[in-house]
Amino acid sequence: MVAEGRRNEACIVIRVELFGRARLLCERGSVEVEIYPHAEPGALAAALAASCPELVGEAIREDRSGLRESYTFNLNGTSFMGDGPTTLRAGDSVLLFSSQAGG
Repeated sequence: MVAEGRRNEACIVIRVELFGRARLLCERGSVEVEIYPHAEPGALAAALAASCPELVGEAIREDRSGLRESYTFNLNGTSFMGDGPTTLRAGDSVLLFSSQAGG
């Protein structure tokens, strides 16, 4: 499934790395998804839900419009993704983890 975005852009493939409960539910450490380069985080959540439906209701909202409040996306381990569009590049890694994880 391709995430929603600008129709005139070519899709790219990114890797979503799963941590904590998300990793346990999906029984894998990462998944590749196709998405438009300037997609909103909600579109990324919808694409991830298509590949990992086990995350719906746990990390992803039931309506697949975004992440639940206790989860967050991080781009390449360097910056957290906000609510607006994020510029993604082929080969990027987006980390999905609980924002309540302790250390």
